[in-house]
Amino acid sequence: MNNITSQQKRESVKKNYDLIAKHYSDEFGTYIEDLDVYEEFEKHLKENAKILDLGAGSGRTYSYFNERGHEYIGLDFSKEMRNYAYKLHGEFPCIVDDMVNLKKYFANNSLDAVFAVYSLFHLPIEDLKQLLSDVYDVLKNNGIFLFTYQIGKGEGMTDEPYLNENGKNVLYMSYQTNEEIESFLDSFSYTKLYRKEKVETSDSAINSNDATTAFVLVKKKTK
Repeated sequence: MNNITSQQKRESVKKNYDLIAKHYSDEFGTYIEDLDVYEEFEKHLKENAKILDLGAGSGRTYSYFNERGHEYIGLDFSKEMRNYAYKLHGEFPCIVDDMVNLKKYFANNSLDAVFAVYSLFHLPIEDLKQLLSDVYDVLKNNGIFLFTYQIGKGEGMTDEPYLNENGKNVLYMSYQTNEEIESFLDSFSYTKLYRKEKVETSDSAINSNDATTAFVLVKKKTK
């Protein structure tokens, strides 16, 4: 995949999510998967926390945190996903843009929390490294960051279950080893709060039965 630029890889993901927006919203629009992870994240939130959701999708995370009195802002590069989220949950603050443009919208030390579940594994490694740095910058001291990655090495194309094109490998994925992620995090001043690994088994999961998703929660240390 060396002949494809990072932007082209990200744009291919955007195209796929525009195509599957309705199917995805029908299945996941109101269902909170991994509720235990949401609850762990919430345990570390301050009251009325300002939360940015990177990869807001069909709005289920908005519904969850809005009901609990937090200030939620979504960011998703698929306008179709945002539109279906509005149909399900009503309009809410949601930026339609690529997450690599995060700092166009948020100043340093401006957010209490960043939530990025099932989204960062679509970023090429060079973009992921920059995004991790950007998230660190926009978090306030003691702000928290929850993200997922899929354990593995390198990058590749995989099936998107909702496109019904098995074997065509149309969805870009990036994989990291635990050691790589630890190395990235160690370059910032974070306290590690929580970690969980989950083997994907659902037929509708990306890389079903073939990947382990890791959830990591960290807190930016007070300087």
